[in-house]
Amino acid sequence: MSTQEKSKSSLSLPAGATLIAEGIGFTEGPAKISETSVAVTSINRGKIYEVPLDGSGPIALCETGGGPNGIALGQDGELWITQNGGTAMPSRSSLHTTPSLQRWKNGTLTTELTDTVTAPSDCVIGPDGRLWFTDTAEHAVGEAVKPGRLHAYDPTTRRCETQLDGLMFPNGLAFDGNRERLYVAETATDTVRRYKISSSGCEPDGWAVTLGKGRPDGMAIDSAGWLWIAGSSGDNVVAVDSDGEIRHELTFGTRVLVTSVCFAGADLDTLIVTIAKGGSVVSLPAVHPGLPLPVTTL
Repeated sequence: MSTQEKSKSSLSLPAGATLIAEGIGFTEGPAKISETSVAVTSINRGKIYEVPLDGSGPIALCETGGGPNGIALGQDGELWITQNGGTAMPSRSSLHTTPSLQRWKNGTLTTELTDTVTAPSDCVIGPDGRLWFTDTAEHAVGEAVKPGRLHAYDPTTRRCETQLDGLMFPNGLAFDGNRERLYVAETATDTVRRYKISSSGCEPDGWAVTLGKGRPDGMAIDSAGWLWIAGSSGDNVVAVDSDGEIRHELTFGTRVLVTSVCFAGADLDTLIVTIAKGGSVVSLPAVHPGLPLPVTTL
C-alpha cells in the first residue's frame, strides 16, 4: 500500500459499536475464552492477546513467534493456534517459528504439528472433537495462486487428515447449526462454499455465495443460521442466511481490512470484529446470539 493510499485509510464504527482494543498489530482470529473476554492473534507481532469486553485494555497472553493466525478454544480450556510461520507478513517477534499447529495451555506453549502443513490459517473445533483448519499455500489472490487444503487434526491420536484439496486461498471456517455442514471461505475466488460432512469425507452441496464487495476472510454463524463473513478488503462484515441471501451488512470505513468475527459474552450476544487498521478490536450488539463453541458430540 502506497503512502497516498495509507493516508486515505479511515476507521469508522457503525452505530452501536465500541472500540475495545487498539494498537496491538495486525489483529485476527478472535475467539471467546471466557464470559467477559476474547483472545485475538497479532500476526505481525507474533503474539496472542486477551481482550476484555469492558474495554479495560488488552493483555498479552503469550508470544508465539512467527505469524499466529487463528484461535480455537479446546475442550479443556486450551487455545489451539494456527501458525503460518511468518509467511503472511514479516514478524516483529524474535522467536523463530515454522508453519505449525500450536497449543497454549496453563501458561505453556507447545508445537503439536509441523509436518504436512504449509501455512495454517483459520481453525475451529468440529463436532467430532477434531481441530479443523485451513492450510494456505500462499497468501495471494491472483489467477496463478497455488491451491491449499482443509485438514482435520485429532489431538488424541495426533493424526492429521486432509479433507479437501485444491482450495484457492482457503481461509475462514464455520460449522452450521446441525453440525452436518461446513462453510469454507476461498479468499482468492471471493467465494464461500458449503460442504456436507460424512464418514466418507466432505462433499460440496451446491451452496455458494460471493460477496461482491470484498473477499471473504474469518466467519462465524449465529443461532438463526446467518453466516457472518468478514469482508477483508471490502472493509465490511456481511451476514447471509442459509439460502445465501444477504441479510445484513456492517461497514467500518475505508482501507481498514476487516479480518475476522466471533460471538462473545455470557449469552453470545456480542459480535466481535477484528480490523487490521490500528490493530483494532470492535464489539457491537449481535442481531442474533451466536452458536456456542467449541462444538462437540464427545
